[in-house]
Formats: sequence, C-alpha cells, structure tokens
Amino acid sequence: AQIPTDTLGLANVVTSQSIVNAIDPSSSANPTAAYYPGFRAGNQLIVYTPAYGAATGTNEFGQEATVVNGVVVKLSGSNSYIPNNGFVISGHGKAKQWINNNIIVGSKINLDKTNKIIESVTSSESYLFQANYKFREVKSVLVQYSSETDYSAQMSENYLEKTGLYIDNASKEAEKGNFNSAKELANMASVYADKAFHYAVPYVKDEFKGIWIRPTQKNPEEVSIALDEIKKSGIDNVFLETYYHGYTIFPSKTLKSYGVKEQRPEFQGWNPLEVWIKEAHKRNMKIHVWFQTFYLGNEDYTKNKEHVLYLYPEWANVQRRNANTKKPMPSASEHYGYFLDPANPNVQEYLQRLLSEILASYDVDGLNIDYIRYPASLSKGFPGFLDSTWGYSDFARCDFYKTYGIDPAQLTIYDQVWQDWVKYRQDKVTNIVSKLKSIKGAKNLLISAVIFPDYSESAIVKLQNWTFWAENNYIDAFTPLVLGSDENLAENHIKNIKNFTNGRIKIYPGFFEAFTQTDPTDIIRQIRAARAAGASGAVIFDYAHFDKKYKDALYARVFNEKTK
Repeated sequence: AQIPTDTLGLANVVTSQSIVNAIDPSSSANPTAAYYPGFRAGNQLIVYTPAYGAATGTNEFGQEATVVNGVVVKLSGSNSYIPNNGFVISGHGKAKQWINNNIIVGSKINLDKTNKIIESVTSSESYLFQANYKFREVKSVLVQYSSETDYSAQMSENYLEKTGLYIDNASKEAEKGNFNSAKELANMASVYADKAFHYAVPYVKDEFKGIWIRPTQKNPEEVSIALDEIKKSGIDNVFLETYYHGYTIFPSKTLKSYGVKEQRPEFQGWNPLEVWIKEAHKRNMKIHVWFQTFYLGNEDYTKNKEHVLYLYPEWANVQRRNANTKKPMPSASEHYGYFLDPANPNVQEYLQRLLSEILASYDVDGLNIDYIRYPASLSKGFPGFLDSTWGYSDFARCDFYKTYGIDPAQLTIYDQVWQDWVKYRQDKVTNIVSKLKSIKGAKNLLISAVIFPDYSESAIVKLQNWTFWAENNYIDAFTPLVLGSDENLAENHIKNIKNFTNGRIKIYPGFFEAFTQTDPTDIIRQIRAARAAGASGAVIFDYAHFDKKYKDALYARVFNEKTK
C-alpha cells in the first residue's frame, strides 16, 4: 500500500510515503516470500539493514536504493550491498514503481520501523546532491586514467565543464527558493555529468563484446536490420538463443526423431539459424549458440503431444516435496518452469545428440550453455531447505540407492552420505559439460558457460560445480550473471571467480542494466570495475531491452574504437 504524495511549502519539498512489508525478511517473518530470492515477493517493499547480511540477494526484477546516513547514495537493480551505516530499500512491481517515481540519489529517507512506514523527501538540495555526486565521480575517473599513454580526456572534460556551470546556476536558484528552476538546472548538470562519464572510460582493444538475443525477427531482412544495429553499437559477438523452452529455432532432426516438435512454430518455413550465421559473417561478426540445457519453460506440457515431457514424463526433474508425485511439477522459484533431470542417461543422450547436430551442421563460432544446473533451492541454512531441493526422480533415487543403500529422499543434511548426494547431482551436470569439447571435435569455436558467480551458493543451491569445470579445462570461458548494478558487486564477482579458477579461464561477465532498465551509466561503471578485476570482456543482457540510451552510452567510447 502506498500513501499519496504531498507537496510541502511553496513546491520546495516533495514527500512520499509507503508501507514497508518487511524489515530484514525471513521465511518466517515474510512467509509469502519464502521461496523468492531475498525473501521479497511480488509488489513488496522490503528494507534490508546490516542485521540481514552483506547483500540483499534479490533477483533482477526489482529496484533498490542504498541509503547512507539517511540519504540515498545509489540506485540499483538488485542484490545491493548493505552499508554498515545505512540500509537498502528494495521493491518489486508496484513497490518498484514507487521507488522509481519518488526516490533519486540525494533523496532523504525517514524510516519508521515501529509502524513500518518509509518516507522519501526530495528537494532542490537532493537534485544538487545527485549532480555533485556525479561530478566528483567523473573527476576521480579522469585522475585514474590521466597517467595512461595516449589517453585523451578532452570530450569528458568538455561535458564536465558544462556540468559545473549548471551546478553553479542550480545552486543560485535553490538559494532564491526557486525549486523548479533549481531542479531543472541540477538535472541538466546530471545529464552532462553522465555524458562526461561515458566519454571518460576508454575503449580496450581486443576486448570481448557480446549480447544475448532471443530471436523474434520474422525474415532475413529483419535479421539484417538487427545485426546492423548491434554492430553499430560496437558489439561483434551475438549469443543467439537457438534452443530454448525445449524447442529449436531451426528444424531439428534430433527433436523429430524423438517425436518432439522439430522447430518452434513461429519460425516454420525458414531457418533463422542459417540466416543469422550467414548475415553475421558478412559483417565480420560471430554467432554463439545460446543453449538452455536443462530448462524446458513453463508451457502446459499436458496440452501438447509434441512436448518432451508429454512424451517422456519420467525425464522430469523432481523436487523433494513432490518426490512421490507421479507427474512432472514445475519450479515455483523458476517462473513455474519445468526442468529435465541431469541424472537420467536418456536426458544426457538426448541433449548431447542435439548439441552434436547443431555443431556438426552449422558454422557457428561458439556455444554458450545456459541452465547448466538444477533448479534453484533455498539456501542451505533456511527452513524448508530440504523440501526445496531437486533431483528426486525415480531414476536418480534408484541409481543412488544401488551405490549407497539409502533413498536420498530420506536423507537429512546431517547424514554421513548427504555430501555424496550433493556430489552425485553435481557430477551429473558436470558429465554433460565434460563432453562438450569432444562434441565440437576439430571445430575452432569458443565454449562458454553461464554460471552464478557465488560459488559457495551455486554449488549447493543450483549444484553447479564450475570450479571443477575450470580445473579440468572443460570450458574456454565463463559468462557469469552479475544480477545487480553495483560496480563493487561486479568487481568482487570477477575476483572471486579468478581466485577459484586460478585465472585458468576467460571471464566475460553478463550485465543486466538494459533488462532492469537502470541507469545506462551503471553498465560503464560495471565494465570499468570488471576490467580492473581481470575480466576479458562483457556480455549485455539482452537485445530486447537494449534501447537507444544504452547503445549511446556504450558507443560514446567504451565500445567505440574511433573515440579518442
């Protein structure tokens, strides 16, 4: 519930209040969100204090504001670090909209913990705070790069000079009590400060620049238009979603041989994969097959006789709470989607045959395996963890029983063989990863994997043992998902991956600012931080949300070789 916005005093201060659903939520304190990341459910407004932990742990479908000493110092899409001297406001749905409409960097925040009401107070001082904050940030960036050979700061300094002029004029209007004029001038200062930042961070030669895209183009002409737009943004690696929700964009002989619909219906009558490859290579661009390994989407399989689970229901992954249910059940925390069971050898053969068909039949430049994991469970320390875990298909339970003499559905985390059950499932995911280089054969293509960068969490919650993949040279590169706009988060993720893998593997972090529609400058902040931590490139998620403001920000300099 939201409390209407009020305007106080001669339009000099704007306040807005909203009810807080939970402070430092948990499965018991906020039960409706027990299975959601960060214990934040739909349309909820949550406050996270240092008592909650280091970060919010939320997903990419919200908006967050970091508050230090009562003032907003950062806006982010998700998974924000929680400051020691403040808190984070996080919203989804209607609550996200309230944050977007009423909070800026510089807003003052009053939190009534007793009545769970939060108030945002925005004044001309707030807009000036925001402009000055950005001005100082650009100055510090220019100082950092000033010692580099052949670095030019001219474009950035020109915009920074304009920023300073607008700040001075905004300050004068604020002193006169002219709120609207001060706000307008301070906003212009922020616009120029953003431009100064875009031109401050340089282009890096030979850096990997990619973008994920789910194809919606209906013909070769539309494919050409999309590739031209992508190339104009300075991006030359396209991660084309080729197999997703259980179907391929091309007519697949493998799927047909299993009785599964051989091609997504929207593409029947032509072969998009052939066209994308042909047109990309004309432009000296690369196509990577983006492959949703174990995820099948949330289609009602009971109404489609050509759905893989209609034909092979025993291939479904099973959650422990549904261990004795005889029909496939979806994951509530994964968009109510269905998953295949990595333990089932028939599933392994099915996917390997499909991968072999793609890599043998098409002149692709890379393979990006996604959903190479089990469905997410709750974190190990939370109530309900056991019931939320996955992998309890009849096949897996019988197979595990043959070796260990116990049904895994009867285990607790305190049992001696619990770790064997964890490793059993991790190994089933690793098995398909270990086959990828033999599947590609002599072809010169890049094999990459989408991973969750918090290894200690993903190895248990998603059973994704990616350190083992790196140790054994199964993968050429990781594309870790950076599900947040904080540059410190990006930097720490990259450092942790490098530490866990001893630098054996290339890291191309995936950034979600376009998807979450946060500040375009955040992408550049994250790229800069990732570079400093040792990343070798960046991948943008995703083309559908990659509108002009993001293209302009990146092509100003970071992705533009011609800008000096």
